[in-house]
Amino acid sequence: MSTITIRPALAGDAEEAAALLRRSIVELCVPDHGNDAERLEHWLSNKTPEYFLKWIDDPLNTIFVAFANGHMASAGGVREREGIVLNYVHPESRFMGVSGAMMVHLEQMLSARGESVAYLVSTITARRFYEARGYRERDLLPEQRPAYGIAMEKRL
Repeated sequence: MSTITIRPALAGDAEEAAALLRRSIVELCVPDHGNDAERLEHWLSNKTPEYFLKWIDDPLNTIFVAFANGHMASAGGVREREGIVLNYVHPESRFMGVSGAMMVHLEQMLSARGESVAYLVSTITARRFYEARGYRERDLLPEQRPAYGIAMEKRL
């Protein structure tokens, strides 16, 4: 197992991080998008270096990147009052413990802010990953449910 380091994202990470997000979606989330061009285009539309910079600059966000074996392996983030809003792994870094390390980091960030519950929206692809970490589907009214994904929560 390689050493995993996590640090706050910097402006200079935007190109590499956006590429990581896009590859993660295209290559790992096929059960979610089914290679449907329209759905992929919608999902990828804000996974650009410009948007990544906006996320970093937004004072409600705290965005992180993780490195393993000298390469960017994951990008994650939390948003005030919304919980975990970003958690992607590079396809070549899957099953190396990077996603788990990022989740621990993000949950610690939420706990340090005084949050007692972590919220997130899972993909179909990642659902088992989150359930293995104690997340359960949220009981929401139909109009509160996300258009895509599964709203989940975990007591911290």
